[in-house]
Amino acid sequence: MKIRSLLIKKGKVWILLYGVYVGLFLIYLLFIPILEPYWAEINITVSGWVGFDFNIIFFIFIIILVPLIYGLVLLIVNLRRIIINSEKKPHMFHKILPIVLFVLYTILIFIFIELLEDYKYMIFQFFEFYSYFIFLGIDIVLILLIYPLVKYKSKLKLLFSERFLSPENKTLIFISIIIIGYITSLIIPLTFLPANIIDGSLPQKPKLIAHRGASYIAPENTIKAGEVALGYSEVIGWEVDIQISFDGVPFLMHDHTLKRTTNVSDHFPNRKDEDPSLFTISELKELDAGSWFVEKDPYGSISKGIISSEKAATYRGLRIPTFEEVLNFTRDNNLSIDFDPYQPPESHPYHDEFYEILLNLTLDSGINLSKVMIPTTNLAFLQLINSTTPEVLLGWGGNPSINEFQSSPFNYTYINSGDGYNHQEYRNLINAGLDIMVWTIESIERFSQLWCLGIKWVKTNSPYKFNALESPIFYLDSFSYCITWIIMIIAFVFLVLFLSLSLPKRVKEIY
Repeated sequence: MKIRSLLIKKGKVWILLYGVYVGLFLIYLLFIPILEPYWAEINITVSGWVGFDFNIIFFIFIIILVPLIYGLVLLIVNLRRIIINSEKKPHMFHKILPIVLFVLYTILIFIFIELLEDYKYMIFQFFEFYSYFIFLGIDIVLILLIYPLVKYKSKLKLLFSERFLSPENKTLIFISIIIIGYITSLIIPLTFLPANIIDGSLPQKPKLIAHRGASYIAPENTIKAGEVALGYSEVIGWEVDIQISFDGVPFLMHDHTLKRTTNVSDHFPNRKDEDPSLFTISELKELDAGSWFVEKDPYGSISKGIISSEKAATYRGLRIPTFEEVLNFTRDNNLSIDFDPYQPPESHPYHDEFYEILLNLTLDSGINLSKVMIPTTNLAFLQLINSTTPEVLLGWGGNPSINEFQSSPFNYTYINSGDGYNHQEYRNLINAGLDIMVWTIESIERFSQLWCLGIKWVKTNSPYKFNALESPIFYLDSFSYCITWIIMIIAFVFLVLFLSLSLPKRVKEIY
């Protein structure tokens, strides 16, 4: 079918609408694989909200796939009608429903992303990591399109009915869109430097801190998780969460109940919703802190073969370790330890003594204090650390500015950030000589970006992903990066000049 005969037919606007609808739902569907490194965490987070195990990722996949298939059917059916010369327009239902679905889903997607605030930036970070290839592809396509745009420019005016736009206005709109598209695709890469574009030599690879141990391949906050982390040469330490029992013994636990990571629902069914600090250490030691990992395979590490079923079986019956046991293990294996203390409720008998007990145990263990990392902004804890254990590496937990960090009255030695800075802020902090730890990173793309930025430590649940990396999966020096876009601009200008000389009449119509 000739282009002109297709463009003069009615119903083109619905083809365009359905095409945009399908394209946007494809983008929404693309968000799911982009977030793959964090699927398990998102599912666990949402399961905590609803009170039962819920695979929100699969649910989102289905509810996006259904309207996407609906849109594809509408697009194919109406495109076929135009091709076979049918003048039949879509039913009113199929005019209204796609618009309603698009608006509704867009609102729901943005609400969900806002609820999962820690993950929303990861989508943008992913696209930014591959932005060099994305813009390079766009620029090549746009340059190749210059000739057909010139050749078929007059026929493109037929896209819209003259009831809405005059030929002059159509020409103005097309010229504006083309100019904006070319300028945007050629200029943005030169004005926005991605994180994986470096000046000078590649910074040193970030050291790995195993978050709650190697907690994607072993039960979190157990000695076993620390032992598994030891198997990765780039791991220099581990992070643990500390609470205190009702009889005054610090132990490892992250959650505010024991339900997720122990068999408390079976062993103490009437106390399953109690705060862990309300249990005595003997009661806590009765609990199985490993079987849940084998039975639920929460991160897919068993089903994917990352760990064998035989190895996973050894996790059954693991016990909740005390902080003293963890300190001894850390000392004996010459690891660093980053601990996150959870002060008990004010009614707890050891509420006021909690921090002092932790520091006394740390001192008594004989561990090298320069390998102890404590990120905190708790005033009482800060004062206690500065007065009793100034050798400890004290981290500012948050995203302070350079001035805030350097002017702090406390002995801060590094920043412990939940990846809360933009890339230029990271560069400024590192250029000012500040050390930064970033948590919690599971994406190889993001790890590569942080490597290029010069981050010193990265906390991760999955050290197996990053241990063997000898370089970022993609990076480029800034000179080569700029040369790429200069070549694109030269190619664009050359082709425009060439067409101006070879097709003067057609070019004159456009410009």
